[in-house]
Amino acid sequence: MNFTNPYLPSNIYIPNGEPKVYGNRVYLYGSHDLPGTRFPCEGDYQCWSASVDDLSHWRSEGTIYRRLQGPFIRRHQHGLRPFSKYLFAPDVVQVGARWYLYYGVGMSGAGIGVAVADLPTGPFKFLGRVTCPDGTILGHGRPLFTMPLGIPIFHKKGYPYDPAVIYTGGRLFLYFGYGHCYVAELSTTDMRTIIKAPETDRFISPDLIPTKTAWRMQNAPSIRQIGKRFFLTYYAKKGTNNALCYATSQCPFGPFNFRGVLVSLGDGGVFGNQAGTAYQGNTHGGLFCAGGHYYQSYHRQTGGRNPNRQACLVELCRTKDGLFKTAHFTSQVQASGGLPWAQTYMANTACVLVDRHGCCRKHRAPYFALQNNQQVVTNLRAGSQVGFKYLDFKGASKKQRITVELTNSRPGEIRVLVDDEKQLVGTIKTTSGQRRFVGTTKIPAGRHAVYFVFNGLKRAKLVAFRFGPA
Repeated sequence: MNFTNPYLPSNIYIPNGEPKVYGNRVYLYGSHDLPGTRFPCEGDYQCWSASVDDLSHWRSEGTIYRRLQGPFIRRHQHGLRPFSKYLFAPDVVQVGARWYLYYGVGMSGAGIGVAVADLPTGPFKFLGRVTCPDGTILGHGRPLFTMPLGIPIFHKKGYPYDPAVIYTGGRLFLYFGYGHCYVAELSTTDMRTIIKAPETDRFISPDLIPTKTAWRMQNAPSIRQIGKRFFLTYYAKKGTNNALCYATSQCPFGPFNFRGVLVSLGDGGVFGNQAGTAYQGNTHGGLFCAGGHYYQSYHRQTGGRNPNRQACLVELCRTKDGLFKTAHFTSQVQASGGLPWAQTYMANTACVLVDRHGCCRKHRAPYFALQNNQQVVTNLRAGSQVGFKYLDFKGASKKQRITVELTNSRPGEIRVLVDDEKQLVGTIKTTSGQRRFVGTTKIPAGRHAVYFVFNGLKRAKLVAFRFGPA
């Protein structure tokens, strides 16, 4: 089973995905970007699920929690601050026979909300908010930033951002933070009151994330337990590059040791690639195991508006000591092998989107856009490169027929190259008024990265391509 990213329908945007395995299915919980809107996370919470034996087929479980179910949002829905009325990254945990949804409302002073359901697919009903022992809500109602003189002042320390939850050993732990990561134990009586942890004699721990690393934590903590170790993943930045990093500990309260990068958008800052080959921006996701394989969910940026982030998966390879190797940012989910060469691939499976200089810069590089509810690649300027990793040409003839589908085509050419050396293996001529263009390639057997380089096609949009016998 080898399949492509993004793995949900191309007009569905579920960022901040937290996958959880219950029974024989994986359930994906995340926020919900709406295409064509100005801000992220404007939609209601949805759930998608797949069999643990087949992650290539996901079904919609529908809306599980509506934005206006939260009392805070109902009171502030007509306010002027957009980041104070939308559902940001959630997490779900099963305790007993019920499921609990923990979520934040933008960068507001709402703290962390809690909802409950009798099924992993909901519907969830509002239960309350996480509170301190004195009854005040976590965060004391202060937003992430205030603007007393029209200039934002951030209040990152202790801010309850991006909740992550885990139930282990009969105890419930909540992780959160912006620029920092904290953990608090919650009472399992009401699922939302912070209690003092006997191990630390504290209600809330100090910052858990190592600070002396090149990758600096931003937000998006996600917690999993594998064996006796706790794996804490989080969104981090190194210069202009964005990645999911992780740290491990033998105890839910730490200390956590930095272990490295799990996946970086466009491979920026890893594998010797400093700039990255895809659009940079925040990312968020969680670990899970299905069919004996470990996967990391994350979301990619599409290069269009900010609220167009898409759910992706990547298989992780473990080391002998039980840690994880850094995964490559590719079109495929699996860590090894390649995608079958002789089938149609849509343009939105591309993992390389760079200009003629090999850089992915806004307004200059190709990017994804919706056209008739299907993603295409647009902004194909002179020398634009769109790449797909990897196709397996096992069993292919010495020559292949390549068909490329475009809209708004113009007279020009598409050069087909393979591998990092960018070896030219074929050229396709294009004209106006047609949709499909055919050429011949000579690609040897084996696993190859395939690149298309465009010239004279600035107004055209790449829809799909297909290799076949010549």
